[in-house]
Amino acid sequence: MRRSRESHFLRNSIIEALLLMIFWLLLSGHYDLMHISFGVFSVFVVMLLNYPLRKRLFSLLEKSETQRLSILNLAGYIPWLLWQIVMSSLQVASVVLRPSCPIDPSLVSFKTSLQNTTYRVILGNSITLTPGTITLRIEGDEFLVHSLMDASSSGIIDGSLPGQVARLFERNPGKVVKEVAITRV
Repeated sequence: MRRSRESHFLRNSIIEALLLMIFWLLLSGHYDLMHISFGVFSVFVVMLLNYPLRKRLFSLLEKSETQRLSILNLAGYIPWLLWQIVMSSLQVASVVLRPSCPIDPSLVSFKTSLQNTTYRVILGNSITLTPGTITLRIEGDEFLVHSLMDASSSGIIDGSLPGQVARLFERNPGKVVKEVAITRV
C-alpha cells in the first residue's frame, strides 16, 4: 500500500515536472542549451519549493472516504466559486458606482461545524476571494467576516458558501453554519 502511494506520488511528480518544462519551453521560445538548462533549473527549484505542499495535498486526496477531497467535487466547486466572484464583483461595482453609494458595512460572526483546519482555511480563503467580504479572524470554529453590504454576506448567512466547502469533503454535510451574529459598523 505504502509502495503504491509512493509510486503514484513519483509518477505525478514526473508528470508535473514535464508539464512545467513544456510550459517553460513554450513561454521562452528559445531552444538552445542555455535556455533549456535555465528551464530545468527553474523546474527543479519550483518542484523543491512545492514539495511540502504537494505532499500535504497528496495525503488529503488519499484520506478515508469521509475526509477525502473529491476531484469531481473540486471540479464543480471552482466554477461555482468563480461565478460567485463574478456576481459579487458586479454587485460591488454597481453599489460603488451609484451616486448615493449605499454601502452598509457589517461584521458577521458565525460558527461552523467544519471539522478540519483545512476545511476552515478553504472557507476563509473563499470568503476573502469573493468581493465585498474579507475574513478577519478564524479561531477554532468561529469566523469573523467584514461585509461591505448585506448582499455580500448573504452566501455566508444562508450557508451556501460553507455548504459548498463542506461538500468538497463530505457527501451530505448537513447544516454547516450555526450561531450567526451581525454587527453594523
